[in-house]
Amino acid sequence: MFAKSFVTILTICFASFTTLAAQRSGVGQSPWSPPRSYCDHCHHPLTWWQLVPILGWVIQGGHCHFCRQRITAYDPLCELIGGFFAWRLAGPGLFHSLLVVLVIQILIFIASCDYFHQYLYPLSLVGLLLLPLLIPGWGFSLTGVVTALAMTGLLTITAARWYWLGGGDVLFIAILLLTFGVEATALVILLASLLTLIAFFHSQQKRLPFLPALCLATLIILSTY
Repeated sequence: MFAKSFVTILTICFASFTTLAAQRSGVGQSPWSPPRSYCDHCHHPLTWWQLVPILGWVIQGGHCHFCRQRITAYDPLCELIGGFFAWRLAGPGLFHSLLVVLVIQILIFIASCDYFHQYLYPLSLVGLLLLPLLIPGWGFSLTGVVTALAMTGLLTITAARWYWLGGGDVLFIAILLLTFGVEATALVILLASLLTLIAFFHSQQKRLPFLPALCLATLIILSTY
């Protein structure tokens, strides 16, 4: 119980930093400069209690303490989701638990880059190659690789012809095909599409990023193994 609690708290704290890094990367800033977080509206440096994951947002009522402008719920939602799946996926071994923390942070970073700036660092996808280490009994299959390449080719043609998917979406799905196989990847895509559809009716935006939904659906399917 203590180990799970520690991994959960660690994941939540890192998730706060990861979303910050993703937001700053899109505006040419580093995660460490400027050294203190600030309000996106009034640019007032935040105090320590405002930076407490999840609770800082709740205490402020979703609005900046200084200028009263609305604060997006995306950050605390990522922290909450990351903590939930850390608790769900953490195992008794230290290596497995730390791997869970790392994979969740990678997924949060990918989702946040697409959510805030509609782009993807291709290098961040390399971290997804760690996914098989979290799947019990996973083994390399030449047939699976050939199938994944064939499906990726079809998805690339679809993306180029009808613009249903972006290049980042195709790369992400290609890695899932290598990791989960066709059936589980199809479930990820179906679930992500459903999540995006729900978000579409809620927000009424004409175009929504797909990677956040893919990342969340990946965690959901991963937790079923």
